[in-house]
Amino acid sequence: MVEVRMVAQRGLRFGDRRSETLRSRLLPTLMVIMVLSLLSSCAKESLAAPPEALGWFVDYLRIDTTNPPGREQAAAEFLRQILHRHGIATRLLVTPAGRTNLYARLEPTAPGAGSSAGALVLNHHMDVVPPGPDWSVEPFSGLEKDGWIWGRGAVDAKSLGIAQLAAFLELHRRGGPKVRPVVYLAVADEEQGGAQGTGWLLDSYPELFADTAAVLGEGGANRVVAGRHFWWGIETAQKRPLWLKVTTHGRGGHGSMLNPASAPHQLTLGLARLLNRPRDFRVTPEARRYLEAVRPFQSDYFGKMVADLDDIVQDESPNERLFPGVANYLLDTIQINVIETGHLINVVPKQASARIDIRLLPDADEKAMLEEVRELLGDRIELEVLLSSSKAEASPLDSEIYRCLELVLGESAPVVPAFIPGVTDARYFRQIGVPAYGFSPFVLSAQETRGIHSVDERISRSAFLKGLEVYSEVVTACSGS
Repeated sequence: MVEVRMVAQRGLRFGDRRSETLRSRLLPTLMVIMVLSLLSSCAKESLAAPPEALGWFVDYLRIDTTNPPGREQAAAEFLRQILHRHGIATRLLVTPAGRTNLYARLEPTAPGAGSSAGALVLNHHMDVVPPGPDWSVEPFSGLEKDGWIWGRGAVDAKSLGIAQLAAFLELHRRGGPKVRPVVYLAVADEEQGGAQGTGWLLDSYPELFADTAAVLGEGGANRVVAGRHFWWGIETAQKRPLWLKVTTHGRGGHGSMLNPASAPHQLTLGLARLLNRPRDFRVTPEARRYLEAVRPFQSDYFGKMVADLDDIVQDESPNERLFPGVANYLLDTIQINVIETGHLINVVPKQASARIDIRLLPDADEKAMLEEVRELLGDRIELEVLLSSSKAEASPLDSEIYRCLELVLGESAPVVPAFIPGVTDARYFRQIGVPAYGFSPFVLSAQETRGIHSVDERISRSAFLKGLEVYSEVVTACSGS
């Protein structure tokens, strides 16, 4: 009871720093949390991370879940054993293709609770992208060195998985969540689109998520500069993926002979036309909300840019007036990441292909984009859609869970609704009307975030341990415990 009152008081101080309008919006949630606190007879207990958590993290990093192929079963079994040792039942949900997902649930313990509050789902993915060459350490070593913990997945997203696990076990230790069910969900295949993970689970086991109030997953966009924490970025909207494979065929032969219509030449010319297409800069509501939210914490130059966005996107060269990186929020981006063709310099291959990563703004017309791509590539290039995603509304800012995040996190830094250029499994939940929020409890330096999908991925020991405490505080408060 004391603990939740402290959360409420922190929220009031945060409200005082902001406007009276924000205070009036947060007060209903403050009242909810204070009422929920009366249901708990426990005195304030320490939310320090369990001492085993660091060891769990290191061991988790040592499990190679490179996707493809994924091999998430070993990771799921590892997490399952920890939960079982603490007396928590689990379910392993395996796709026909053999991809393993893990589900565990804690029911609320307060009398009459859970019927209307809805479940809070803690979601992370077990798979990681291939490490690639040129690492300074073995990428699946889980090495601790000079205050850093190294390994593929250290930031994306095994650290989050352990933070969620520690918070989940903390709830169990305290007697379970008081008001709403809490689900621990570790999924497969996110790095390749999630069809064998979250997408499959929602299609195959909808009953497991029927009472979901909100999902907390990856995608948080916190801002840290020179050690100063400017804001917690809670991801509420994101771009949509459109992944393509394009293939062309031509006459093979000896590399010394003139062959202008060869497969590699056709592919190269088509891709060049695609990359040279005019760029359509536009300001979506999601991008405007995010940029306006962070504007007070940025430079005057950034603020003027945000104020002039509608004029800037009409310029012939908008990039000249945009802050570095902002173009990603205003464009459908096209990135050619894989090209496959011959392997000998003196042999003309009969086939050439490429894989293209397109990220669409929330309002983009996917059908129109595909038609444009086909036209630019030309008739001799075949096109296959590998991954696409339907439109989904941004997650609301007036839900109990978002307000809880504002209250709990607001003392250390402001909370803003973030729009991200990337994609996560949050889109699957939003497509069925379930609010999903990307939240990272880790305050990371640029050095740490640069390791995502790159070499030498690592997280500082101090940031990891502090993040465990932050996540437990959030989950404890937002479950009404």
